Amino acid sequence: MSKRLPSLTSLRTFEAAARHLSFAKAAHELFVTPAAVGFQIKQLEQELGGALFLRKHRAVELTERGRDLLTDLGPAFKSIQSAWDAAHEPVETTVLKVSGPAKAVHSWVLPAISNAKEQRSDVRISWDLSKQVRDVSKGEVDMAIRWALEPEGDLHWEPLLRTWFTPLMRPDIARYVERPSDIGKQGLIGVDFVLDSGRENSTWSSWHRLNGLEPPTDFAVTCADTASAVETAIATGHVAIAGSFLASKQLAKGELVAPFDTAIEPLSKFWLVCRKGLETTPEYRWFLSEVHETGNEIDAQRMGMRLFHPDGSPVAT
Repeated sequence: MSKRLPSLTSLRTFEAAARHLSFAKAAHELFVTPAAVGFQIKQLEQELGGALFLRKHRAVELTERGRDLLTDLGPAFKSIQSAWDAAHEPVETTVLKVSGPAKAVHSWVLPAISNAKEQRSDVRISWDLSKQVRDVSKGEVDMAIRWALEPEGDLHWEPLLRTWFTPLMRPDIARYVERPSDIGKQGLIGVDFVLDSGRENSTWSSWHRLNGLEPPTDFAVTCADTASAVETAIATGHVAIAGSFLASKQLAKGELVAPFDTAIEPLSKFWLVCRKGLETTPEYRWFLSEVHETGNEIDAQRMGMRLFHPDGSPVAT
């Protein structure tokens, strides 16, 4: 049966005295008096029930029991010292400069990375969420999250997430909406957002045509972006057209509902862009993996949705 362990102070004192074969030198190392060392050794010997040192006039020697104990304790205290020293050494940190649209980063990417940050304390993300498009090829940033139709330039492009758009409204408003034509009576929230660069399409026009309706020309409110439209729908009771990551939390909490199963999925999508070669680094693979995992959770919300491209063609599954 295991015996009750003595105090760590007593064991540390014995290890120092046994290593130096001197109570005085052990006292100097441990910043105590020789008398304090002698007291700790005496307590340890009483608990052990036998002598650890042979006291002589001007020196001490280890007994056989003392030598055996030092053989095991010496490496143990070296390991403890090494662990303590390592804890004081600064961790080498890799800084990744990442740019992207603020709403996408705040709603989806930043939470994904923040939740996984404890796994990689050696990686620090420096975010650039300004509206300026940073030049990845010139090293202004290491990576960028881009909304684009297809890859451009001599860079590495990795698809991250497709998004989709469908009418969203508060549950109390949805009680009065039975068919697509009813949503106009509740007031629509316009969004100044181009689905696919270089193509003339808008979310509301595409969704209305898909459901056999004339595109709307009158809006109760116009917002600069989809995230603002989501917030406005909750505040006013008007109808926004949004979905995917920008409204995932509001849909999950029941603040908004999507009463129709038809949604518009643009041809454009979010990409992670970096200079060629960086995609093979552990830091890049970790970042991509975490963002993909959260993206897959968001994608699960499309279950039961019938997705169509802006031109009305169905999205291949």
